[in-house]
Amino acid sequence: MPNSQFYVVGKKGSGVLFIRTSPLRVASVSHDVIVQYETAHPGVDGYARVAAAAKAMLVSQDGKPETSIDQVQIQGIETLIAGGAVVSDADFALVGEVVDAGWDFNRDVQLPIESALKAVGPSGPAAGQLFEAILSDSPNTTP
Repeated sequence: MPNSQFYVVGKKGSGVLFIRTSPLRVASVSHDVIVQYETAHPGVDGYARVAAAAKAMLVSQDGKPETSIDQVQIQGIETLIAGGAVVSDADFALVGEVVDAGWDFNRDVQLPIESALKAVGPSGPAAGQLFEAILSDSPNTTP
């Protein structure tokens, strides 16, 4: 039985985000660090290498001793991602850029995730303060 969920989200040009739940832990690998890795390893797509290594780790840590992927499978994942394929076990993933201006402009669009958006918005709590966000169809619900 898994102890927590693990998410790895990467966007070429932006970096890779690692998120573990229970306890919540977040780490990122910046685009600059990935470019440095590619420079040190000519011919390697750094994003693809990170994704393939992450998938191998996920499979090896799934709590099932009989599951694993071999080096050929790892290289296959790397080749797919280097070629532009999207590989995901998520039901959905949304990635975009945001600006702080107008963050609280339209509350209708924020329902039912207003609590979560307050936490990650420009006036959210200081780094290191975590809480579980609530879903609500009632505006102005405080976390």
